[in-house]
Amino acid sequence: MKKVLYAFLAVLLVSACATNPNGTKMKISDEETKLEVYNRAMFNFNYQLDKMVFKPIAKGYKAVTTQGVRDRVTSFFNNLEEPASAINNLLQGEFQNSGVSVARFAVNATFGVLGLYDVATTWGMTQKSNSFDATMAKYCIPDGPFFVMPVIGPSTPRYLVGWGVDSFANPMYWALLDKKDETWAITTIYGSTALKYINKRAENMALLDSLEEGSVDFYATVKSAFLQNRQKFKSFCNCKADGAPEAASYDFDFEDMDEEE
Repeated sequence: MKKVLYAFLAVLLVSACATNPNGTKMKISDEETKLEVYNRAMFNFNYQLDKMVFKPIAKGYKAVTTQGVRDRVTSFFNNLEEPASAINNLLQGEFQNSGVSVARFAVNATFGVLGLYDVATTWGMTQKSNSFDATMAKYCIPDGPFFVMPVIGPSTPRYLVGWGVDSFANPMYWALLDKKDETWAITTIYGSTALKYINKRAENMALLDSLEEGSVDFYATVKSAFLQNRQKFKSFCNCKADGAPEAASYDFDFEDMDEEE
């Protein structure tokens, strides 16, 4: 973690200045431009980290596992997210959906062998995924600017807060919280988190490779895709029009993606 922190601080220092196409330094006064310089630098850092570490590990993982095994891993971690969905559905007044999330967690944790199998869906209980990010959006908390986090990747302030809050609703966290063997508990949490994202990286390998190959500017394409996905939150805000805060809006050029299409 210290190495990641040092890399993050180094990139922040580098982002204080930039060069124009002729190679001469130019002064950056606009905060948005500074953020863009930082974002591209951090995106490149994450890209190289993925290229040298995460992608090779994901390839190896995919080579030694079957699709059935990866589906079981995906189902297991999806079930661990049901309590967070239940809480956020409740916070948003979606009481029926909250009940469905609770029922799904109970059914899959028992009849689905700790969530390895999605029995609840076969019983007609459709997943009602929700997040604290969506809860904040419903109460008109602005998304904030787009920025790239070390390792985590594309983010916004609201997305990051939502991701952090939802992690505390994970049953595994609470199951290991009171364990006397703290080292074992921490190892289990970090190990399970690593498995979750390696499995996700392996399952999305073809999609990400295709996205990169078809991109003139990979950073711009990823940013575009991320922000387009977040447009769905704009309709969540149920505040009154008079004086209510509005969801964040972005003026982003999707020209590169249109050309690819």
